[in-house]
Amino acid sequence: MSDAPISELDFLRKLQRLLNEGDFVATYKFALLNALADLSLEHALAADGSLRVAVRDIAEKFIEYYWRQARPYRALDGKGFVLLQNSGKQAAVVNAVVRYQSEHATLAVARAARGWHGLVARITATVAEMPLWKLQTVGSEADEFLYRRSEFANGTVRLLPGVPAAFRALHALVLDAVRGAWIRQINTIGSNRAVLGESDLALFLFGTDRSTLARFASALRAHQGSRCMYCRREVKGVGDVDHFIAWSRYPADLGFNLALSHRLCNAKKRDFLAHPAHLESWHRSHVERAGDLAQRFEAAKLPHDLERTQAVVWWAYEQGEAAGAHAWMRDDQFERLGAGWRDAMSSFELPRVAEPAPVPWVARGDLDKRGTGPETTDV
Repeated sequence: MSDAPISELDFLRKLQRLLNEGDFVATYKFALLNALADLSLEHALAADGSLRVAVRDIAEKFIEYYWRQARPYRALDGKGFVLLQNSGKQAAVVNAVVRYQSEHATLAVARAARGWHGLVARITATVAEMPLWKLQTVGSEADEFLYRRSEFANGTVRLLPGVPAAFRALHALVLDAVRGAWIRQINTIGSNRAVLGESDLALFLFGTDRSTLARFASALRAHQGSRCMYCRREVKGVGDVDHFIAWSRYPADLGFNLALSHRLCNAKKRDFLAHPAHLESWHRSHVERAGDLAQRFEAAKLPHDLERTQAVVWWAYEQGEAAGAHAWMRDDQFERLGAGWRDAMSSFELPRVAEPAPVPWVARGDLDKRGTGPETTDV
């Protein structure tokens, strides 16, 4: 098994894939990524660029991150409501921190208390049992680019060569991506809506307007013959307007990137790339019959841009192939994305930027003279 250091570009590709495609039921995986990034700054690396990280140190980071989040967000029915960090019942780590927090006013006081080591030991066991070995699983396959299970020893994991350096060099970028995904996860947990309300600042600033998407539904339904883009069965009732390339990958409502689908198909696909078979269906429906769909969009005064959409689709699949992404097939079935997607896009070539006109060579003296005339402008 190669120990060649991972490049920063490959690291970012794999991290992006993990955040886009990973199964995040609780927020533990975000806390784990945050902890690995922080610990990479706080410890010296081995000569080969690797780093041994104690799971106990990760557990202490968990307590640090969740300490603030374990406080009541606001009152609900006369009681303080702590935001749920799990799609089911409250996360065990948060419950443990809540109990400990009720006895100690600040984190500094808590660290000095007699029960601290017991709390850390409990959370260490939780980290080792759950997120540590599930973090790098996407679909049904493990991509161990951060650390390997086989190298777990003496309560430590070994961050592979290049990983700590990438965390150090890209620390702000990594934390921004991880914490943004963490916030989105909390926002999607239904029980939190009672205190968060329907308004969401991130959605307000950068999200998509579902009422705007609904305007595309009738045009897409007519064009697709009321058939789901993915399972090809009839869509009865309202159905969903799905971003073929997920909003999280490219946040824009482009008409040709939208497709009518069953609500369940949309929910199963989530933010994954669709399998090349679905890409072929999209291409036949939206590209080969682009004129018909464009007429429907124009009649309804809906924005659309086929060339831009094709460029985005090409980019998304090209990046997915490079990162070894899993493509969604149906239900809970996925397949590693290979080069086969290119066959479905064979009729499209990315537009090339025109080469700039050559600038005639001039002597330095002539250039200086040309730059001193009355038309010279400071920009």
